[in-house]
Amino acid sequence: MAGHRPRLVGLVAALLLIVGALTLAAQAQPARGRPPGREPPVLREGEPLVPAPARAALPWVDVHMHLIGGRGQDWAGAVETAVGEMDRFGITLAIILPPPQIDGQPVTHDSANWASVLQRHPGRFAFLGGGGTLNRTIHRHADPGSVTDAVRRDFAAAAEEILDRGAAGFGEMASLHISATSGHPYEFVPADHPLFLVLADVAARRDVPIDLHLDAVDGGMPTPPRFAAEANPPTLPDTMAALGRLLAHNPKAKIVWAHGGSDPLGAMTPAVIERLMDAHANLYVSLRIAGPQAPVQNKALAGGGLDPAWADLLTRHADRFVIGTDSFMVASSVRGSGPGITFAQRNTPKLQATNQFLSRLPPDVARKVGRDNAALLYKVTVK
Repeated sequence: MAGHRPRLVGLVAALLLIVGALTLAAQAQPARGRPPGREPPVLREGEPLVPAPARAALPWVDVHMHLIGGRGQDWAGAVETAVGEMDRFGITLAIILPPPQIDGQPVTHDSANWASVLQRHPGRFAFLGGGGTLNRTIHRHADPGSVTDAVRRDFAAAAEEILDRGAAGFGEMASLHISATSGHPYEFVPADHPLFLVLADVAARRDVPIDLHLDAVDGGMPTPPRFAAEANPPTLPDTMAALGRLLAHNPKAKIVWAHGGSDPLGAMTPAVIERLMDAHANLYVSLRIAGPQAPVQNKALAGGGLDPAWADLLTRHADRFVIGTDSFMVASSVRGSGPGITFAQRNTPKLQATNQFLSRLPPDVARKVGRDNAALLYKVTVK
């Protein structure tokens, strides 16, 4: 027995060395089963699309949602559609705002048409105003020379009245708004138009945000072929220089640049957003996370994960982003066609993609982007 002890001791020592080597190798590998979002997954070449979770882990806020009541003005029906979709996808609160409208559109509306209906669901909604009224005034006075002192005073008074009626800010306001389908208007005034500067001063004084639709064009460009058949001109004007001047005009005016992460023209890149955020502390971006088939550029979510440039930007400026899906909630009574009904067909892919996006952010970033930033920016209570 004593003669076998050295051999036994040697065998045990060898086994211990093997176990130690295996342990070190396991520690060197990425941990399997790591909870989603512990580290931000990024898109890798050839990575397959991962099915979106039905709901994000944390209820979230959508700061950019539209109602479609149709010619019958069935706002109550549109609100019920919204509540159903919010419950389905884990949206605890939505901010409703009118689309940016101009003179000549067949059906126009603003927050005064539907704000009272939102009260049927306490704690689920807030609203912005001006997209159907203030935006029309700005574009009616596209020529800056037509903006007299009286126009400025009347415009500022109308903006103040919208806030006095309970709006959490202004929107959806449009600088460049390209036409994406039949009946969808083309709109353009520079972001530093005199009435936009007046609105920025009102927003700063009342400490509310402006939701700004500004399709990004750096230096001008030919209209892309997919938009050439609509109401757009042959070339699109530069929008970036005027955006910088708007942001610099009143640093206390909080500008929420809409539709980040799904860019129709190609210039709203993470690098451009980062440069502007570094230069202007009053710039925020609402993210419209596109579905996998959406024909847009600079997607925040593509393939199976976060785009690396977006992942870095969201981590660096986690306090400056909110979710704004640009969903269109159509009353069940509405029949026929129109831009809002067309766009509503994209709701489910966008809402699914948003849940996937939030599930892939680090938990602290997801909480800020998904709910905390919206609560602070729009002064709403989020359950």
